[in-house]
Amino acid sequence: MPIATLLLAQQQQADPWQALVSVLWIPAIFLLFWLFILRPQVKRQEAERRALQESLEKGDRVLVFGGIYGIIVSISDKEDEVTVKLDENARMKVTRGAISRNLTKEEQLRQPAEPAKEEKK
Repeated sequence: MPIATLLLAQQQQADPWQALVSVLWIPAIFLLFWLFILRPQVKRQEAERRALQESLEKGDRVLVFGGIYGIIVSISDKEDEVTVKLDENARMKVTRGAISRNLTKEEQLRQPAEPAKEEKK
């Protein structure tokens, strides 16, 4: 019996360090996940968003975040404001950040890819 008590006492002394090491693994894994997966993805999305906002031109068909389709009528560089024509008599002023997609640029990128698909068939 005294040997079992002695072994139990040794295990209890080693347990706090093992518990600390096992608890530190969770934040370490989260940190690595954030550094190698989440952070690069957020940077890539931010770069794509910035490229979209800089590529806006007058006459582009766009989709505003509310699900509203329109055509850009004017772009104000000073106020970061875009006027979107919704219908003949309806215009709406939005910020550049409110535009979610540039449909004109997407169509232009898609057109060269379509003839290449047809040639393969």
